[in-house]
Amino acid sequence: MKIPRSEPSEASPSRSSPPTKFCHECGESIRKKARICPECGVKQPEGRSKRNDPLLRQANSQKMAAGLCAIFLGAFGVHKFILGMNRQGILLLLVTVLSCGIAYGVTHTIGIIEGIIYLTKTDEEFRELYIEEKKEWF
Repeated sequence: MKIPRSEPSEASPSRSSPPTKFCHECGESIRKKARICPECGVKQPEGRSKRNDPLLRQANSQKMAAGLCAIFLGAFGVHKFILGMNRQGILLLLVTVLSCGIAYGVTHTIGIIEGIIYLTKTDEEFRELYIEEKKEWF
């Protein structure tokens, strides 16, 4: 006599919701193991697709804006304002302005270093460090 194996049910309360990813074509949230998007019917690539992940797109645009502003306008703290770190941006701006430009070399060097660091991070690292954790300096 064969005893049927019991498969864990999808509606089991002990299981959390299945992991998801974003469709390569339409950007809809789908199951991570889905091979075809149920919304648009497009076959999903084998590797992970991050092209339509809205969080990574936002991180990429903020990374580019903050990185370039840090390199070119770092002495005035513009990159800090872009990342929502207003206190640090005001600090850089005040040091540059109140020193009548004497400290410009120091604050601009800080900006260049931070800009290079921002632009060399991956989108995931940048989002984690500077958007979620709000890492303030370097």
